[in-house]
Amino acid sequence: MKKLILIISLLLVATININAQETEFPKLTGPYLGQKPPSLKPEKFEPKILSAEKHPHGQLAFSPDGKEVFWSAMLREGPEQTIYYIMYNGEKYTNPQRAPFAADSGNGGPAFSYDGNRLFFNAQFAAQGASSRPPTAICYVQRNSKGWSQPVIIESTFDTLMTKGQVSVARNGNIYFSGRVYKERAPGIYFCRYVNEKYLPPEKLIGNLASMLLLVDPWIDPDEKFLLVSCPPIEGPPMLTDIGICTRLPDGGWSLPVRLGGRVNTPAFERFPSLSRDGKYLFFIRSLSQQFVDNQAHFYWVSTKIIEELRQKNIKE
Repeated sequence: MKKLILIISLLLVATININAQETEFPKLTGPYLGQKPPSLKPEKFEPKILSAEKHPHGQLAFSPDGKEVFWSAMLREGPEQTIYYIMYNGEKYTNPQRAPFAADSGNGGPAFSYDGNRLFFNAQFAAQGASSRPPTAICYVQRNSKGWSQPVIIESTFDTLMTKGQVSVARNGNIYFSGRVYKERAPGIYFCRYVNEKYLPPEKLIGNLASMLLLVDPWIDPDEKFLLVSCPPIEGPPMLTDIGICTRLPDGGWSLPVRLGGRVNTPAFERFPSLSRDGKYLFFIRSLSQQFVDNQAHFYWVSTKIIEELRQKNIKE
């Protein structure tokens, strides 16, 4: 009986929250949800895009036509991270709701393929035994006439050896993602080559990047010429991340990240960078709290002119 009462109570709370969202969610129309484009000063990107009790934890992923927007969010007091979306219905963008393919928890870091026909994300699955770690993997859904397929697990990434984080996809299908091998202290960035319609086993980005104490949240340029990352600040705790840019070197490796400077990076958290499809805007999450997952975490956007300046500087050096 107590269990039944609890379930009914949760359903009532969910109904109240949904009704509140329907009342409070603004009518959004036009490119980029109708927001006024920013200059070289970062500005919040539609803060009401999130419900009050959930906090963003992953990049903002726009479909190529801009009509669908996916992101992941989580509760401060629990691991219930999953994927949400809004879409343009011909008149306005719909209210935020959980993606139809997303699990109740354990899904995050959504990213579109270049053509928009696949959406990739990381997933954590139930442990097979009380003493075993839960398996993780990178998955994708395929666009079809009904919307999206059921999730497909990329077998080469399915294991209990490492975590999986934010995903990004190059034009040629190669996927990049954050990961930490459980035997290692710090996370890094991995990629899987896409060869003959198959994803090869993950490879860690090494070389110069091996010296970084922390490297997460990759966003790969479609042609793999540069890579946006979250990395430790020059001064301060390593976990209090900045956003930087790595440039592809002639030998195929990557330069150390050049941080984007004070116009983007602050003494607070900056994480989860991504660029708009037209290359005009940088999106990221800034959190002003002592913990990244908090009600002070919001999406921001800014002109990418600052990135081009730094990228050219990095090439010359």
